[in-house]
Amino acid sequence: MREAWKWPNMLKGMLTYVPGLNGLRLRRASTGGTDSARYCYSVWLRHLVMLNTVGFEINSAVVGELGPGDSIGIGLAALLSGAAAYVGLDIFPFSAESDTLRVFDELADMYARKESIPDEREFPGVRPKLKSYEFPNDLMDNSRILERTRKIRNELETGLVNNQIVNYHAPWTSPDDITPASLDLIFSQAVLEHVDDLEETYRAMNSWLKPRGYASHVIDFGAHHLSPFWNGHWAYSDIEWQLVRGRREFLLNREPLSTHLCCAKKAGFEVARLTRESGDQGLEPDALSDRFRKFNADDAQTRVVTMVLRKPD
Repeated sequence: MREAWKWPNMLKGMLTYVPGLNGLRLRRASTGGTDSARYCYSVWLRHLVMLNTVGFEINSAVVGELGPGDSIGIGLAALLSGAAAYVGLDIFPFSAESDTLRVFDELADMYARKESIPDEREFPGVRPKLKSYEFPNDLMDNSRILERTRKIRNELETGLVNNQIVNYHAPWTSPDDITPASLDLIFSQAVLEHVDDLEETYRAMNSWLKPRGYASHVIDFGAHHLSPFWNGHWAYSDIEWQLVRGRREFLLNREPLSTHLCCAKKAGFEVARLTRESGDQGLEPDALSDRFRKFNADDAQTRVVTMVLRKPD
């Protein structure tokens, strides 16, 4: 059959309607990646280096993250580089069971040694890409790193909620979970392609940011594990996609780059930086389902984008 690769994914989605199997899925749910301190270190410092090119400074910044995943390690890396506070928002409490102190201690050790940023040889799929992977010593104040490390660790020992430095909201259910105009930065790593209500999410991010605040996002428009072709998720009909998703709390929203840019503009953002990467070995337009065949060239070819948005004065 021409599209035999679809059937295993539809079957997996249908199995989520079986109560016992779905309960097992929820107990074993994970996102992968962020329980590795080296991954978190690499992701955060890449964002930081890129953000510096558009004027962002980390020292004393209040930082938020959408979808921390299996740990809040990327947020901890932000704190160690000089952020004053961090809040993580997730729809499922993946990080609640993580070994937070282990991840933090490994991150603190990497900062103390000013270790180079792990590059494409170690994490070939991580974005953004950088020209140099040297430790960005000039982007942070390391004069009080030991004091900062002790303060963060002491707070982590008390838990992940209702703290001065670290806060974690999961499940995140309302934009009211963050005070308006309280953040200097909101970021995400391969998360926004999973958000169902993009317009509300961009509007919420804009409301959380202070004037001149930044939003930094890496968005993966690929099919992830749902097709042998990078754009194969656009080949499923709407009915097939309902079967693929099943009862999963999130999967892919299948929205292209233009939808994100439209939502960002409607929310009041300016685009400070945008880097596209094209996909290869994808399906031809006539192999896609009806609603995706008429994509413009940018939407049809963009597999990954690194996007920095700015909230005007």
